[in-house]
Amino acid sequence: MIFNSDTNLIKQFILQRKFRTFWIILLGIITNLFTIIIPVSIGKYYQLVFDFKSYRLKSLSVIPSNIWDTVPKFLIVFFILIVIRYLFYFLHEYYLRGEGEIFIKNIKDYLFKHQLQIHNAVYKEKGVGKYLLRYSGDINSLKNLYLKGTVRAIVDFVMILFALSWLYTLNEKGAIAIIVLSMLFYIIIRFLNKKVETYSFQKRNRTSGQLSFVSRTLNSIVSVILHNKQPVELKKYMKKSDAVMKSAFEFNKWSVINRGFVFFIQYVILGVVLYVFYLDTKSNTLNHESELISFILLYITILPVIRRLFSLERVYKLGNISLNKLNNILEIESENITIGEKLTINKPRVVFEDVKFDRFETINFKSKKMGYSSLKLPIGVEESDIISALSRLYNEYEGIIKINNCDIKEYSPKSLRSSISFCSKKIPLVGRTVYEVITEYRSNKIKEEAKNVLSEIQSVFYNIPSLELDERIGENGSQLSNGQYEVLCLARGILSKNKIIIVGFFPILSRYNLEAFLDVLKMNEATIIKIKA
Repeated sequence: MIFNSDTNLIKQFILQRKFRTFWIILLGIITNLFTIIIPVSIGKYYQLVFDFKSYRLKSLSVIPSNIWDTVPKFLIVFFILIVIRYLFYFLHEYYLRGEGEIFIKNIKDYLFKHQLQIHNAVYKEKGVGKYLLRYSGDINSLKNLYLKGTVRAIVDFVMILFALSWLYTLNEKGAIAIIVLSMLFYIIIRFLNKKVETYSFQKRNRTSGQLSFVSRTLNSIVSVILHNKQPVELKKYMKKSDAVMKSAFEFNKWSVINRGFVFFIQYVILGVVLYVFYLDTKSNTLNHESELISFILLYITILPVIRRLFSLERVYKLGNISLNKLNNILEIESENITIGEKLTINKPRVVFEDVKFDRFETINFKSKKMGYSSLKLPIGVEESDIISALSRLYNEYEGIIKINNCDIKEYSPKSLRSSISFCSKKIPLVGRTVYEVITEYRSNKIKEEAKNVLSEIQSVFYNIPSLELDERIGENGSQLSNGQYEVLCLARGILSKNKIIIVGFFPILSRYNLEAFLDVLKMNEATIIKIKA
């Protein structure tokens, strides 16, 4: 499934699956047709049992009279109608809900794919936590918008047209009373929906802000602990938590008023209809019992549909808030990592010519080809700056960085990242097991090779407890010692087998014999640049 941010995501999904959508809508219409026929057919039962006559029930002639002209025959037909309606209901709901799950899966997949391609600077500016809520509250609102506000809304609207037509044939005054009162009450519903929308938007924004704050704080938990900032962070959190609760109370208040009012007006309308029938029977000597029972049963049957239609605007309001938020994410410019020349290297040399980060000293450096070099960084410049520049995560620096006498800005980011290995603690370990974090594979594609490389590295740093490939490392390596963490970062860079290896600062491993450390780095024939602070 392919989406783009230029048009409505739901519209795109429906157009790409229009035949499936048509089939689901058709099943819903057939289900509702039987839903209408069943309560109206009760009037036929009254005719048979009490010998009432009503010309208004002639619409039931769609069912041949000879197949239900006695009470036993009527009951057989009645139960057959119930069974058929149940079968169509099951098919409609099963396919509709299944389509909803497919829709949500496609949206989540597309959203995550896009988030993987967003510029790193966006996450630095706004934080990762800001986007997490989109996978819960906003996705559910979008699902409701698709299920209740699109497909089911079409089916419900068609059913109401059928039902009102049939109600009008049973009693014109009663049907007109339903239509007029519904239109009047809809004005009040619109006012309540606006209130719900306002406080829903406020609640979502504050909840998103709270989640972002929690993410930032927990990611820097070491700093919080070392500076005894727990009371300060807790105070900030409680302020945000109170704001979320206040917004939630306001949202819940107007939401309950909204839903309760829908239930209230349904039975107000029913009371008015009963009064209309009462006046009609007073002024008319004809029997209306079969019409009345059919009318009331049909109205009660469509009450859930009326309730859904009255709540429809609220679904649209909440759904569109989430839809706009998701579209805002999709409209964030993604990083096109394929623009530029492809870097092809054999014996590369990396050159820094008057490279300057912010206001710090310039860097002039020329590496050896397929050998070991040390890059001394000026005060204030960190290894993450070098990594970001060489991988083109960050292009805002002065001077020129060259590989094979060509400015790296001429190369595509993808080819640079495929040609340069980064042995650095600044790059988090990604994965659940040792094998996953040093190879980023989950299959056994290079398991034997990874085992040999890890074993050779661990034999050099024998004082550090060894690890097995299938061992779990905990979230972000939380179950690893500092030494083990550094070993895996080193093994990850070496296993990539690239022609350029950038090596950061390893406090634990650097205590060992430098010659042994260099031997580990030279397991691959490459241009090796060791960064020194």
